[in-house]
Amino acid sequence: MEFLTFTTAAEAARLIASFPVAPPPVEEVPLEQATARVLASSITAAEDIPPFRRSLVDGYAVKAKDTYGAREGTPAFFRMTGRIGVGRAAHIRVGDGEAVYVATGAMLPEGADGVVMDEYARPASDGVEITRALRKGENVCLAGEDVRTGQVALEAGRAVSPIDLGLLAALGFTAVPVYRLPECGLISSGEEIVPAEAIPGPGQVRDINTHTVSGLIRAHGCRVRFAGIAADAVDAIAEKLVSLKGCDAIFLSGGSSKGQADFMTAAVERLGGRIVFHGLNIRPGKPTIFAELWDTAVFGLPGHPVSCAMVVVRFVLPFLSRLRGERAQAPRWSLRGLLETNVPSTYGIEEYVRVNVSDGPEGLSVTPIFAKSAVISTLSKADGYVVIPEGKEGLEAGEEVEVLPFG
Repeated sequence: MEFLTFTTAAEAARLIASFPVAPPPVEEVPLEQATARVLASSITAAEDIPPFRRSLVDGYAVKAKDTYGAREGTPAFFRMTGRIGVGRAAHIRVGDGEAVYVATGAMLPEGADGVVMDEYARPASDGVEITRALRKGENVCLAGEDVRTGQVALEAGRAVSPIDLGLLAALGFTAVPVYRLPECGLISSGEEIVPAEAIPGPGQVRDINTHTVSGLIRAHGCRVRFAGIAADAVDAIAEKLVSLKGCDAIFLSGGSSKGQADFMTAAVERLGGRIVFHGLNIRPGKPTIFAELWDTAVFGLPGHPVSCAMVVVRFVLPFLSRLRGERAQAPRWSLRGLLETNVPSTYGIEEYVRVNVSDGPEGLSVTPIFAKSAVISTLSKADGYVVIPEGKEGLEAGEEVEVLPFG
């Protein structure tokens, strides 16, 4: 495919989304290791949660009908018949005009259908006076009110959150069926690139993209296998690609600019692969490659650090969600605010503008960060980014915009 035959952002997203991905292998992990892993099968409750009626407050378990008309000046009198603590079976039955003291979380005794909070009760000589009427079911968590037996508590394809761990524990799961973490191969390329620990010589720079890309990939629940830095030569890149055969996806950082594109495309094609598209109608990130090799997706990422990171955020992370087996992806958070200054853009190109967000007099204030695509520090300073669609010639001050996150 000829370089600079640009593919629109929408078409690129469609092509990447349509790339066939095999279901990942399944494994079981201990409950404490399940955070952020994707469920391979739905979790169905084998019991009610909670398994019994519980009090939500410290107070008196009674029949709600016996409290009707109770007020501060005309309290309802109840005869005390016992106390139930947390973790104890409720062997007492509440009759008409009777009350049993229950602690928060304690089992509700038979006959009672509500709990009067301590604040609305006062001791009497041989019982307790209730100073407020109670609704049936008030301050009570019913058996199965949280989760019922046979109910699907968590759907397959969902990434397990820390809160989900509590639900899984409540259901008695100590091991969780999840998809295996995908392994992503990563190559950095360029004659000028040296490892981060090296002291760059004249014309050299430290390897930024490997650490940015691998960090984004790991944060998105995938493993990274780094094949090292490749020289700008077809043989060198092909050798690195072969070393990553078997990975679930491969990323070549710095291998998509015009000079290096010949090396990457030639290496992919020499190994029997094909180029799906080369060149995106976006800024930054225009010289991006998407290819297929050994039935594996291969991304050629731009060399400039901001361009590289934005392509990963915008196009790669959704693909990694599919690799992980996610089918019920949570919507990405976003913020809406008012733009502080005009932002020029080229009509017909989808553009990504880094921004800062702060409190303003009329809500959130969004300030653009204008910098070149090689300036990595602006990503660290930015709170997110704004998308300028292809069909707009920039954004105007005072316009409401949506701010998206980098992760």
